[in-house]
Amino acid sequence: MKRNTIILTIIAVALLLPWLGLPWFNSKGEPREAIVAVSMLNSGDWILPTSCGGDIPYKPPLLAWLIAVFSEIFNGGVVSTWTARLPSALSAIFLVIFGWKVMAPRIGRDRALMAFGLTLTSFEFFRAAIACRVDMVLTACIVGACYSIFLMYEAERRRRLWYVVAAVLLLSGGVLAKGPVGALLPLLAMGIYRLLCRDNILRTAAIMLGLLTASLLLPALWYYAAYLRGGDEFVRLALEENIGRLTGTMSYDSHINPWWYNFVTLLWGMLPWTIPALMALCLRRVRTAIATTWHNRNSKSGLSKMAWTVALTVLIFYCIPSSKRSVYLLPMYPFMVMGLAWLFAQCRTAKFMRIFTRVLALLAIIAPIALTMLSHMSLGHLRLYTPAWWQYIMTFLSVFAGVWWLVTRSREANAAAGAIVIAYLLFMSYASTFAPMLLNPKSDRPAAEAVARQVPKDAPLYGVITGDSLLRYYTINYYLGDRMNHTTDIKAVPQGAYVVTDPQSVDNRPDYTVIDTLTTRSCDTRAATVLAHRE
Repeated sequence: MKRNTIILTIIAVALLLPWLGLPWFNSKGEPREAIVAVSMLNSGDWILPTSCGGDIPYKPPLLAWLIAVFSEIFNGGVVSTWTARLPSALSAIFLVIFGWKVMAPRIGRDRALMAFGLTLTSFEFFRAAIACRVDMVLTACIVGACYSIFLMYEAERRRRLWYVVAAVLLLSGGVLAKGPVGALLPLLAMGIYRLLCRDNILRTAAIMLGLLTASLLLPALWYYAAYLRGGDEFVRLALEENIGRLTGTMSYDSHINPWWYNFVTLLWGMLPWTIPALMALCLRRVRTAIATTWHNRNSKSGLSKMAWTVALTVLIFYCIPSSKRSVYLLPMYPFMVMGLAWLFAQCRTAKFMRIFTRVLALLAIIAPIALTMLSHMSLGHLRLYTPAWWQYIMTFLSVFAGVWWLVTRSREANAAAGAIVIAYLLFMSYASTFAPMLLNPKSDRPAAEAVARQVPKDAPLYGVITGDSLLRYYTINYYLGDRMNHTTDIKAVPQGAYVVTDPQSVDNRPDYTVIDTLTTRSCDTRAATVLAHRE
C-alpha cells in the first residue's frame, strides 16, 4: 500500500508540478489572486493588504498566504506564476492521494486506481489544478474534511482524535479559503449521510455543531483582525460575498445562470469521461447492474453511500443561488469518479469502450502533430508560441501512446485503463507544451514589459478603466509588481503621471500624450490598451 501511494504521488506530481510556470497569466482571474500575495510581501501586511492602489481582497487570505509562503521558500520572496499556481496543484495531489488511501481498502485496489486516474484526467478538475484560483484549495478542504469525518466514525477510540483534529483544520481551511461555506457545506453533507446511516438526529446535530464551532475559532481571529483594519467596508464586502452571493442580493451581477447550468457544466467538466459513461448506460447489463445495486442499496459500503450523499448535496446546494460557476461543483468530482470507476469496470472490454479508446488514441496522434505544424506557420491574427526542443519530446509522448494502443492492444485488453493512460499523456502534453503555445500570445505580459521599459521606476502610474468600476488591469499590474494605482476617472490622474488605458479615454485630450500602443486586445479588458503621459 505504501509503495503504491508513493508511485501514485509521483504520477500526480509529474502531471502537475513541472509545468505550472510555463503559461503566462492570460486572464484577469489568476493575476487578481496573485496580486494579493504580491501586496502581502511588498507591504508586510498579512491580514488585509491593499492592491491596485487601495483594493481590499474579495476573499479570505488562505490562498494568498500559501502563495506568499511558497514564494518565500522557492523564489526569494518574489511571486512567480509557478509559486502562484503551486497551492492549487498541491491541493489536487493531496486530494487524489487522500482519496486513494480512503478508497483502496474499501472498494478495492483496481477500482480505487481507476478513480485516481479518472479524477486527475477530468477536464474541470485538471484545469483547476493548474490555475492560480482558490477553487482547488477550497475543494481539497471540503473533500478532505468529508473523508476525515467519515474516518472519524470508523476509527477506534484511540485514533479518533486525529481525525477530529484533521477535520477541524480542514474545515477551518475551507472558511479561510472562501468563507463560511467552506465549513457549512461539508458538515451539512456529512450530517445528512449520518442520518441516512440511521444515527440519532440529536447526536448527529451535536457532533456537527461541535465541529463547526471548533472550525470557526481560527478564522474568527482573522475576521476580527481584518475588521480592525478594514472597518465597515470590510464587513460590507464580506457580507456581500457570502450572504449576498447565496441569496442573489449582490450589488452587481456575478455569474448569473439558470438552474440547469450546473448539469450542463458537470457533463462538460467530466470530459472526456462523460462520453463513455453515457454510452455505458445504453448497455442492458449495465442498467441491470445499476438496478441491482439500487435494490441492495442498504447493504452498500458506507463509502459509496457517503460519496453519493456528498455529491448530491453539493449539486443541490449550488442550484439554489443564482450565481453559478462550473468550479463550484468541483467537490463532486472525487466522489462521482467512484461511480464512474464502477461503471467502467462493468464494461472495460465492451465494444463501445474499445471504440472510444481508439478514437482517443487517434486524437492523441493527430492533435499534437497538427498543433506542432501550426506553431511553425504564419496564420495572420493567429499567433502561436514556438516550443523549445524538449517540449517536442513531451508533445510526442501522447503520440507514441496512441500508436502503441492502436498497434499492439488486443480485444481482451482493458480499454478503460488504456483510455486513462492516453488521456493522462494528452493532458501532460497540454500542460507542458500546448498551454504556453496557445495561451502565452494572449497574455498582457509583453505590455507590462513595455511599460516597465518606458516609465521611470519612481514615476506615478495609473490604470484607468472607465466602463467598469470592478475591472482592473490585473495582468499588467501583476507583472509590474503591484505598482499601478487604479481610478475610473481620467481627470483624476495627477499631472506628470503615466496612464495605462483604452485609446478612447485619451482621444481629443491635449493634456495627454500617447507614448505607445500596448495591446490591440487586453486579456483583462478585451479592448485595446495604450500607454499615455499626462503633461
